[in-house]
Amino acid sequence: MTTQTSYVEKSAAVIYYLFAFLLLWEWLRPLNVFSNTANTFVFIFFIAVSFLLILFKARWYLSFPVKIIIILFILHGMFYQGVFLSFGWLTDLIEDTVNNIQLIPTANWMSMTASYRTLLFFILLWLLVYLIHYWVLIQKRILIFFVLTLLYITVLDTFTQYDATFAIVRTVLIGFFMLGMLYFDRLKKIENLQMKGLAFFRWLLPLFAFIVLSMVVAMLAPKASPQWPDPVPYLTAVGNGEEGIGGRKKIGYSESDENLGGGFVEDDTEVFTHISSERHYWRIETKDVYTGKGWIASEQENDFEEITNIQDELFWTDESVKTKQLESIVTFNNNYRHFHLMYPLGVTSIQTENNLDFYLNPNTELITPFPENDGSREQFKSYKVTYNLPTYSLDEMRKVQNLPESDPIHQRYTQLPDSLPSRVRDLAIRLTMNETNQYDKTKAIEEYLGSADFTYDKDDVAIPEGEQDYVDQFLFETLKGYCDNFSTSMIVLLRAVDIPARWVKGYTEGDFVDVVNETEREYKVTNNNAHSWVEVYFEGVGWVPFEPTKGFINPYTVSNETQSNETEDVPEQQQQTPEEETQQAEAEKEEQKKQTEKEVEEATASAENQESSLLDMRIGSAFVYSLLVIILIAGFVLYKTRLKWFAHFIVRKYKNRHDEEVFFHAFQSLLKQLERKGMKRKDSQTLREYAHTIDHVFQDKSMTILTENYERALYRRTDAEKEWVKSAELWENLIKKTSS
Repeated sequence: MTTQTSYVEKSAAVIYYLFAFLLLWEWLRPLNVFSNTANTFVFIFFIAVSFLLILFKARWYLSFPVKIIIILFILHGMFYQGVFLSFGWLTDLIEDTVNNIQLIPTANWMSMTASYRTLLFFILLWLLVYLIHYWVLIQKRILIFFVLTLLYITVLDTFTQYDATFAIVRTVLIGFFMLGMLYFDRLKKIENLQMKGLAFFRWLLPLFAFIVLSMVVAMLAPKASPQWPDPVPYLTAVGNGEEGIGGRKKIGYSESDENLGGGFVEDDTEVFTHISSERHYWRIETKDVYTGKGWIASEQENDFEEITNIQDELFWTDESVKTKQLESIVTFNNNYRHFHLMYPLGVTSIQTENNLDFYLNPNTELITPFPENDGSREQFKSYKVTYNLPTYSLDEMRKVQNLPESDPIHQRYTQLPDSLPSRVRDLAIRLTMNETNQYDKTKAIEEYLGSADFTYDKDDVAIPEGEQDYVDQFLFETLKGYCDNFSTSMIVLLRAVDIPARWVKGYTEGDFVDVVNETEREYKVTNNNAHSWVEVYFEGVGWVPFEPTKGFINPYTVSNETQSNETEDVPEQQQQTPEEETQQAEAEKEEQKKQTEKEVEEATASAENQESSLLDMRIGSAFVYSLLVIILIAGFVLYKTRLKWFAHFIVRKYKNRHDEEVFFHAFQSLLKQLERKGMKRKDSQTLREYAHTIDHVFQDKSMTILTENYERALYRRTDAEKEWVKSAELWENLIKKTSS
């Protein structure tokens, strides 16, 4: 009998662990589809070994070393060089772990190395295996993990490219089978049932057949089409952040521009501040290949090169273009997670207090001090940038005709996909057919996008579906969008008439904060200032920024030299007298004073608004950490005092109930409360034996009397309510004793 029972229990344990392993495997299957995680088989191997060690009841002094050796062996094979048994690589692992731990207080998750993330993932799997073991074998419950698994794979099926069709079927089959088995185990324990021979398996076979039959019917039955609108755009806005594809994204810099479209959620999180004397845009990088859906770089794997002389490595303007040498000081917000530079057009030098070296991706013009993204914000908080701000000559640009097709710049920056609809090219030709030079053609396209036909909209912005082209959709169907729509459309129209243009992304000048001195002002740039614009190449001039987005003004100066140089030929009555020039200078000075006062008022109002926000809820802020500490302390206090407050809760829950089931529920609650007290009932104990044990502890016979009344109620269901009435006081006294 004992042997048969032991055999059934061991067989059930094997089935439980096998199914638990399969459920946990469902969490790992999608990783190589929607993330950069590779070699998922090593994680599957680890959880399989972990379950086997628990199944064979390996002691901790055996299971711990085995798991640690497996983790170290896998980490060594994936990320480190040398012989495993030499252990010299452990120094690198420890140093890497310490450096990554230092990133946690600043919430700089993206800077953590792959080896450290893998180590954390192994630890998480280790804890999950133990937690599942506790749920299944101790608590005899799996519902929470089963529901979480279903939610996980269905969310991935909705928001990513992972196809969870068969995963849902597998999970439902395994989950319902485990729910049935575990319920049967709990029922055996409550009713003290003894299973003989193959009775356990005779119960399982109908359960399995019923579940399989239900799933087959569900799969074959006709299904209604969706009755509600797609929730993805709204949910993406809340949970997907700036990296989301499609739907509403959080505004800000994103590394990926392959899939443009969809609305965005505003975000006034500070990115950096700068002290400058002139307003201009802040570049981050450029992209040159339009795919029909968005932008990519033509050489995506291009390595970073150390900058020796930035003026030799980046071309901005021709020597004939007039420039003004300026300086700006940039200070990052501590929570900004990227390590690239924001720099003005025409940058000539970059300086930091600790003399960092800088590296350039010559393909995208992205500049960073850490090409492997292995730095920290403490190393790179601020920098001073020197640059030559250009003033472009209108006359010189109007002299420029299209570049010859053999020119490398023409070949690279007039690329368009073969799938581009012909009506886009036809529109570009129609807009520029009356213009005779490159500049006027460019302005014709820019002015068309700024016409009343188009609307600036950041919320209700379409996403191209299937083979639909992003620019074609904007120009001919929706006619509304934000900077990405306008800038990309202008570049595509320019390239359609052989004008070289490139897509630039970065930030606008930001919001005025304070007056630093007579010439310099301080500005704050937030995620809301993220922007994209157009740069057009003019032979003999260089790269010239244009601003097609409605509501935005190009901050760069274009001068008409003809008017300034021909002043001598203007009739005498049209020339200003010295008195008129003095009056005009005074008027300009007064206007500048008013502008400064206005900016000061705006800065004051902005500061007041900032001070009124007392609670900074961003991850990594002092308030969040303080709140977490308070929650942890409160949780610890509640846990330590759980016997007292939980006893009062149980009494209030059952004391005033008068129904046929209350006695059974209340008695089970008492057993759980005694277990919390440290007086757990042994598996081999009957209820009366357990009651004698409790009475011995409390030095009375209350538990024995209550148990006798419970058993009478259990086997005489018609008297359950009466038994509870005469037992309620005994039950309440026992509950209260557990809280002392």
